[in-house]
Amino acid sequence: MPRSPLALLALLACSEYQVNEQHPRMVLPIDTLDFEQVVRGTRVTLTVSVENAGRAPLLIDAARLTEATSADFAIVDLEADEIAAGEGAALSVSYTPDAVGQDLGELELETNDPEQPTRRLGLIGYGVEPRIDVDPETLWFGDVTPPAERTLTVDLAARGQGWLSVRDVVLDGDTAPFTYALPSSVSLPHRMSPGAGFSIDVTYKPTDTLEARAELLIHSNDPLEPVVAVRLLGNVEGEGIEPPSVEITDPDWGNYLLAGETASLRGVVVDDADPPENLLCAWYANGLLLGTSTPDSAGNVALDTDTLPVGEVTLALRALDSAGNAAEDEVDVVVWDPEEPIRYVISGGSSIFDYWTVDDDVTVLLDGEPVLQDTNRTQDTHAPVEFEARAGQQIRILATDINACQKKLSPLTLHFGTSDQQQLNDLVCGSSCPQDACYDGSYAGPWPNVFLDETWTIEIP
Repeated sequence: MPRSPLALLALLACSEYQVNEQHPRMVLPIDTLDFEQVVRGTRVTLTVSVENAGRAPLLIDAARLTEATSADFAIVDLEADEIAAGEGAALSVSYTPDAVGQDLGELELETNDPEQPTRRLGLIGYGVEPRIDVDPETLWFGDVTPPAERTLTVDLAARGQGWLSVRDVVLDGDTAPFTYALPSSVSLPHRMSPGAGFSIDVTYKPTDTLEARAELLIHSNDPLEPVVAVRLLGNVEGEGIEPPSVEITDPDWGNYLLAGETASLRGVVVDDADPPENLLCAWYANGLLLGTSTPDSAGNVALDTDTLPVGEVTLALRALDSAGNAAEDEVDVVVWDPEEPIRYVISGGSSIFDYWTVDDDVTVLLDGEPVLQDTNRTQDTHAPVEFEARAGQQIRILATDINACQKKLSPLTLHFGTSDQQQLNDLVCGSSCPQDACYDGSYAGPWPNVFLDETWTIEIP
């Protein structure tokens, strides 16, 4: 039976209404704002664009941090609380870590998007405190008669926690007779992981026999000593000018020690004028005297102690020569009560700050309880994972490939501070797609595929 004209008009009106129905649709281009490493006490701000992919204005009713979010995160600005169709608005978040370690959080957005009225953006950052170790801090070139020249070396090393960035090296003072050269592999700014280092060659080439005094200024992101000045002395009487050279060789920056156990403190002290046995050397913990040491013929000093205080401890080795010149070296360590749970870190490398990648999902469990769950079915790069545990507990890692065509998991390392490491899994990488770097032709599903399910017992310390 043919439809009446009125019925056809009604159907057309209804269809036109459905076709032209307009709603906003919020889109966030990322799931997580990752601040990576930020020096303790400094502020970094990141911005994400909140997009409206719908056909009606998007109203942002609320933008707030969830209760579990670290207080080190803060919302800086939301460009607009009403976003036109096809437009976007900048949302800025800051991170100012007040301590070394990982911080997590979530930012919650409430909008009039009918399909997802609430959306959360993950926040992650890592507070670090890099330190620079410069040795020596005085270069005495002795007497140099033109046209002769002499070259001495300054050693730089990264200590502390996190990447050390050597930003600039500048000569100051009577600079004309002095020049410096960086290794060919180093260009400034230069970033180093803890324990890495390089040397700077400084050359003194005078045009006369007059005294020359200058400084080599080394700028870095060390929050406690952003500029280190190395004295440069040419054609200057050297007896007693240069203070002792002091270096703590063990423990290293960031090492974990256990309270009550004997800690072996080791160092090297040398002087330009005095033999080692004439130097006065003393060890301190948080400014309190632990004991004194007499260097051997090679300048080695040692002290064994079981009286280190619990908590964060600054160890110092101080040396005094016969001319009254003093110098010291410091390292920061953590002394744990063995009766308390210890903070462990799982990272993607030899440093506790190395990120790691998984494709697609992974769960990390401690005695069956999850410490990390990634179930968003995409490849992700994760910051190091922190948790408290004891030696003897078990870590299980379960990795699953959800989507064709790649399984991937970085080699993971368990860290007890910077003192000890325990290797967990090796690199896992396989693909059924020829365009992938780890294509081997043997991986063909089925999906989902559990490609790693292993358990390790914590053996450190």
